[in-house]
Amino acid sequence: MFEPLSAEEKALLATKLIRRHFDTGEKLVAQGAKFESVQFVSYGVLEMARQVADGRVLKVQKIGPGDAFGEVSLLTGAAANTTIKAITPGLLLGLRSEDLKPILESRPELVEPVGRAVARKQHLFDRFDRAALRHGETEQVDLLSRIRNFFHLNA
Repeated sequence: MFEPLSAEEKALLATKLIRRHFDTGEKLVAQGAKFESVQFVSYGVLEMARQVADGRVLKVQKIGPGDAFGEVSLLTGAAANTTIKAITPGLLLGLRSEDLKPILESRPELVEPVGRAVARKQHLFDRFDRAALRHGETEQVDLLSRIRNFFHLNA
């Protein structure tokens, strides 16, 4: 995400990082909450879950050292698209939108390459949602088929 930035810009952002320690079981982010920052996992393991349109809450993935979350929120101010809970204790390094703003204002050409990286992540969530809904439809069709078979209703 920050590859297009110069060494000086990266060094400036590094001075703005906010350290946040977390404990096992702690909810770090709730899906739908306002969240205008990106968080980098320094150490620890987190679990991401997402409530899909049919109401189910599905585990998306586990993330750990070197991973990040909140990129879409950082750049768009969009609400968090997952709920994130700590599986182990750890440390996050956070960067707020307001810290990135001066760099993007001085170099607006960065919006496109930074945005592409974030768009890929948003696309993954969109695919996850579509797959989750198709799975629900498949389960329902399978259940209906099993009911018909059980009562010998197949023609």
